[in-house]
Amino acid sequence: MADSGDSTSQSTAQPQQSQRSFARRLTSSPRQAIHHQTASDGVSLSSKSQDEDILSFTHSASVSPEPQQWLPIMGTDEPVNPSVPSPALVGPEDGNLGSQSFATSPNITSGFSSRSNHRKGSFKSPLAPLSKDLRPKPAPIMFEDVPTDYYSPAGSTNSTFSPRDRFQHSRTTSRTHLLNTPSTSTWRSPRTPPPYSAVTSPIRRWWPWRAAWSMYLSLIFGIACAIGHHIFYKTLNGKPADAQIAMLRYGTVLSFAAKAGLVAAVVIAFKQRIWTTVRSKFISVAALDSLFAATEDMSALLNMEIYQRAKIAMLLAAFIWLTPIVIILASNTLTVKLALRTDNTTCPGIRTLNFTQDELEEWRAPTMLDGAAGKTMSLWNNTNSNVSSPDWFDYWTGPSNALIKSAAQTVYMGQAIGKTGADIEICGSGWNCTYTISFTAPAYKCSELASGVGSDVKPLGNQKPPDNFNNTKLLVPEGAYSYYAYTGGGDYSIQQMEDVQQGGIPTTDPPFPETLGAFRTEPVIWIGYSVRANPDEDAPLNNSTPGWNEAFIPKVIGCEHYEAHYTVLFNWTGGQQITNVTERTFLRRVIDTTWIQGKDANDGTNDNTTASPESNYVYPRDVRRYRRVAAYHAIGSQLRGFLNGTIDSQKITNPIENTKAEQTMLLDQRHDSFALPNLIDLIPELYENMIISLLSNQQFLSVVWAAKPDVSSGPVAGNESIKYPCMRSRSENIYEYHQRDLWIVYSLAILLAAAGVVLGTLAILENEGVLRSTRFSSIVAATRGPALERLGWIGGEDRGDLPRDVKNLKVGYGVVHRTSGLGVLQENTGYPERVVWDGGDVRYGFGLEGDVRQVRSQTRSEGTSFQR
Repeated sequence: MADSGDSTSQSTAQPQQSQRSFARRLTSSPRQAIHHQTASDGVSLSSKSQDEDILSFTHSASVSPEPQQWLPIMGTDEPVNPSVPSPALVGPEDGNLGSQSFATSPNITSGFSSRSNHRKGSFKSPLAPLSKDLRPKPAPIMFEDVPTDYYSPAGSTNSTFSPRDRFQHSRTTSRTHLLNTPSTSTWRSPRTPPPYSAVTSPIRRWWPWRAAWSMYLSLIFGIACAIGHHIFYKTLNGKPADAQIAMLRYGTVLSFAAKAGLVAAVVIAFKQRIWTTVRSKFISVAALDSLFAATEDMSALLNMEIYQRAKIAMLLAAFIWLTPIVIILASNTLTVKLALRTDNTTCPGIRTLNFTQDELEEWRAPTMLDGAAGKTMSLWNNTNSNVSSPDWFDYWTGPSNALIKSAAQTVYMGQAIGKTGADIEICGSGWNCTYTISFTAPAYKCSELASGVGSDVKPLGNQKPPDNFNNTKLLVPEGAYSYYAYTGGGDYSIQQMEDVQQGGIPTTDPPFPETLGAFRTEPVIWIGYSVRANPDEDAPLNNSTPGWNEAFIPKVIGCEHYEAHYTVLFNWTGGQQITNVTERTFLRRVIDTTWIQGKDANDGTNDNTTASPESNYVYPRDVRRYRRVAAYHAIGSQLRGFLNGTIDSQKITNPIENTKAEQTMLLDQRHDSFALPNLIDLIPELYENMIISLLSNQQFLSVVWAAKPDVSSGPVAGNESIKYPCMRSRSENIYEYHQRDLWIVYSLAILLAAAGVVLGTLAILENEGVLRSTRFSSIVAATRGPALERLGWIGGEDRGDLPRDVKNLKVGYGVVHRTSGLGVLQENTGYPERVVWDGGDVRYGFGLEGDVRQVRSQTRSEGTSFQR
């Protein structure tokens, strides 16, 4: 027992003497032990323990009917009333600190009750109660009184705490229990640590939760959302930009979730750094305000002191403020662009050519296509109206009107024509498409036979050039013609017999001539033409103008009719058909004979063409071959008809045109109708266009499905059964994912957040391994106590602000230096980082510089006195 020598007045000595004599009386009992504690005001309190019974120490003293007396806290300037000698134990102030405070009261007595009999008696204070009239008005800065839960009812001796039974109230959470921790004034020995935490062991869970895990889970959640954002955008990359607003919203949600997770982890780390800072440094009240509000109040960032005293915490706060940029930059990594989309798929409605259908067609019983008769390339005559007659057969009489129309359209359009709406039927609305088809059809093979003034024309195989066309003298500059085409040598005669009836039936009696209707040869196309040596210069006006002979180059070409295998690429773009013959393989001549000029057949027909060998003639009774050759011959006749003729260019500026070639794209209208220099290539191309244009008239029997080349298509739409490989394409808006940009943003954010979590982890370890918070209860628990109560917190009329002198005071967090209202400071307690008072408490909280001893490292068990 130690007396406080601070109270020397006579008014104080009398109570001390009274209590000491009372203590001696208690000591005289052989079964009693007295523990004396002395308050700083010189008032002594005795407590009693009994050997035979297990004592029950009341957690809160019994309250007498008289009102209680409040005293100012230690350190205040208000004097203590000497007439108030009796101490009263005040209950715990805040569970987060695990500490208690004390005040004296004239009406409070310590209750000692036995476990075996709680109502046999109670010890009452020998001090006389004060009158109600003498109770002073409570000072404005006081500890609140002991919670009523810890007071025994008036006149009751029931106890709430004993060393054996520990706490006699229901188990609560660690925070609630800390807020309800009983007084330590009745502990037997100063060597025993105060009950700063619940002694009732919590129920063990199979998976114990640790508060610090929320920081790591938040980081993991943010990273998972970033990965999910990447996966979501990856699935959209290259896809049509449908529902753009919805997709961008979903991406924004994921970026916001990623940002929220990363920020949540850093916010927790920031709070730990706050407590690490205040535990190790003294900071002004104004700076402490700014530090605690740094993540939510931008004006708090204007305080310069926090950048000096809490550098790491402010770096974390800066990250928190800057993370909205993550949402903006991450969301912008998905853009929309116009791109060409291509799909390798199958398309309906694709057609090709198969002239086998012409071989099989019987024009008397036409094949019906969509309710209309199918068309062939040829028109037919016959020798007898009775098809059962042995002298009956059909023979060719000319091209069909449908063929003539198709060929003419091709010539006038200058390209292969397609059926209107075929692009939608084949490709689909809004789509372009390409596909490749193959077929066998006639082709012209051209060769250059002469070039230059005075050149001789070479034979074309076994075929000699026509008479008077042995050289280039017919062509300018030596001759008068800039274009001279002869395409009818050895041609089939439309009128096979001199006298025929309707339908081509000969008027003569059978037997008919053997060569009636026979294809003896295919005419060779002979074309001589002159090209301008300098197309960009004005040509001489006539042959008397100097430079005439040098201004023109005469050429001669010859073209033979072949059967060839075609590979054609079709490209439908914007509703327009573009074709390109990617491969053309010549198989054989249509009729493998050589025309013999000047020799008449004299075989009883009106056709005097003679060719050799006659064995290669194609006769009408060879029906299928004859009909195929007839189809080829009919198509070829359309080209030959447009090429045949002459252009007289003796007057350059006024040529005389005697040919349909002027209607074609073979002549250069800008240069006085001279043939184009590449005429040798243009003629086969024109013929190919004529053949491809046949596909535009789906009523032709030779127009078949590409997927089913033995079935004539007719003008019907395609279906699933006749789909053919194609590539569809169209320009459309698609999503474009900038993966690199997104991961630059997220990598920086994740790296900084991970660094913040590492700093938060270090702060947790420095904070005794406990996750601390800035919640209301934690702040209240850390700021209650005499260390801060003596400050003038009210600043004039404006109660929402503090006086300037208070804002400038330095405060810190640690062990608060104060003694209990009932005891003496015990320094050597065996707990080097804890201040213990016999009958007093240990308080951790905020205090002024000099009132707080800051501790950088404590054990985890000690740290639990603050918060879990």
